Amino acid sequence: MKQFLFLDAAKLKENPKLFVGEKHLKDQNILHYQVLDKDKKEIKKEPGDYFMLQFSDQILNKNTSALKREIKKVVNLFLKKYHKEKPILVVGLGNESILVDSFGSEVTSKMIATNQYNDFLTIPKVALFNPDVTSKTGISSFQLIQMVVKEMNPDLIIMIDSLATKDSSYLNRVIEISDTGIIPGSALRANKEINKNTFQIPILSIGIPFLYQSKEGLFSHIYLDQEIHVLSKMIAESLNEILFF
Repeated sequence: MKQFLFLDAAKLKENPKLFVGEKHLKDQNILHYQVLDKDKKEIKKEPGDYFMLQFSDQILNKNTSALKREIKKVVNLFLKKYHKEKPILVVGLGNESILVDSFGSEVTSKMIATNQYNDFLTIPKVALFNPDVTSKTGISSFQLIQMVVKEMNPDLIIMIDSLATKDSSYLNRVIEISDTGIIPGSALRANKEINKNTFQIPILSIGIPFLYQSKEGLFSHIYLDQEIHVLSKMIAESLNEILFF
């Protein structure tokens, strides 16, 4: 099972103190929550800032540029806080051979890699990495990422992954951006969480719920193929524009 969207967190509605602010735009709603150390046990979410970008069908089909502007604003808040001069490692999690789990690799396949260029270039150094799932490699994503981090020594890791949700209205319609880390393949108990504590590097996570869990089973959106393509392109373009343009 994938990691669940923050908005599905138990007792979230009973904890108004976690709510920081909200911005209403046409066909969009941006929510900001902050979890403190003392809230972790009750809400079962890692401490940090969580931004939820909710959007309508209209935005996705006709006005993705408006949503991209908000994505870039949120990501820039974290970049200003965490990114200095070292390289950035962008990690696309998931299994590219399974559509509902291919979001991470879809995003990185549309991004620009610059870490291979000589140091005299003034553009940021960005590396892209897609660790395959443990069932294919026998090595956990955590271990694979750890190897790359040791070699690269980045000052920020951006994790891209598909999420799950218990509310069908959130399916393909919420972008979660946080600095709290993520557990790759969270159904596997052996997998370790990738966060600031385990890697000693700030982690920026970007996820979208493409899997809906109900009492009847697991479901995906009828237009999953088309919408993963649109959303991955939008996230990749937003990151490319922030970093290079």
